Amino acid sequence: MKPSDYDSLEMYNMYKKNWLDKLITHNRDVVGDFGSRAVLHIPVGIVMSIPILGWGLIALFIYYEKNEDKWVQDVAFKDVYGALVGYVLGMITLIIGGLILWL
Repeated sequence: MKPSDYDSLEMYNMYKKNWLDKLITHNRDVVGDFGSRAVLHIPVGIVMSIPILGWGLIALFIYYEKNEDKWVQDVAFKDVYGALVGYVLGMITLIIGGLILWL
């Protein structure tokens, strides 16, 4: 759809989606920004997978997201989902790297 098909430019900006938001979706996402917010938080999850450094970051991140969801009400599950994906990717990388060094 074109911008002229909407009542205002704000409405157009609210409903347009980038390719990440079209590719990665979730049925609880009302706004339509699940993909971009999840991908944005993957690097945070990768840093959280670093031993010792990441343990404190996990607690801080969860506390921050709960607080943000309480006051801003921006549906924090999108951010936590992206961080968990990054955490799993980081842990897989650490395990494979450890196995390669060990063998």
